[in-house]
Amino acid sequence: MFSNKCINAFLIIYLLLISPSFSSQLLSHKATYILNVENIKNSFLEGGQGQTFFEIQEVCDGWNVREEYVLIYELPNKKSAKSFSSFTTFENKTSTKHSFQLTEKSDLNGENDYQGFVEKNKKNISGSMINRNIKKLTFNKNTLFPLEHLKRVIQKAKAGQTIFNADVFFGNEESNPIKTVSTVISNKRRAKVHNNKNVSAVMVWPIKIAFYSKAENITSPDYEISLELDEVGVVYSYKVDYGDFEVIAKLKDFKVIEKQVCNN
Repeated sequence: MFSNKCINAFLIIYLLLISPSFSSQLLSHKATYILNVENIKNSFLEGGQGQTFFEIQEVCDGWNVREEYVLIYELPNKKSAKSFSSFTTFENKTSTKHSFQLTEKSDLNGENDYQGFVEKNKKNISGSMINRNIKKLTFNKNTLFPLEHLKRVIQKAKAGQTIFNADVFFGNEESNPIKTVSTVISNKRRAKVHNNKNVSAVMVWPIKIAFYSKAENITSPDYEISLELDEVGVVYSYKVDYGDFEVIAKLKDFKVIEKQVCNN
């Protein structure tokens, strides 16, 4: 269902570069999006509406990211089901440390609550995921963290390159924290924003991202995201395609926030 996958889908949109050469261009901000379930094909869903709140803030040693959403699914016989999620992450400015915490409540999928951290060393990436038990994590050192991955996406977009593939650790799914991510970047154009004259003239990259499970013989993506991303990390609209239905998100409110003042 949309619940836990949405976290991954939405956070991917925002987790961008924080190296010294790029961090000054990334905007600390809050954004609110209106969500609608549309284009339903082979699903028991009949519709759905909701809202996502997102915040990203530069702090002295990295970036804090928080995303919360609530979605009310429309079910047959005029019934409904609620889904709520809160996902927070931190990644340091060298992309060697990444921590995460998920709280999720869903009428369809039940409750889930866990946290964890991972860290890179010269040999591999290791850490722990803590729920009812402690699960040790170890994986290939070439796996990227979210900020690290989006850094490369932005760099390739600026260089005019169009395709980028990588394995990325997100931590939003207990059983499958790593995805193979395929990104296609299109030429810049004006954002398709019709309800906010202040951002309608912004230039964006239309980007399409497909997420694949690491299991063998999987040839179709778990889901795909299409989004509009500008050079300071603001997303003006996005669509999550799960095959059986889509979730359309449109920017409602936007506010710039101050980054943390550091004594260095």
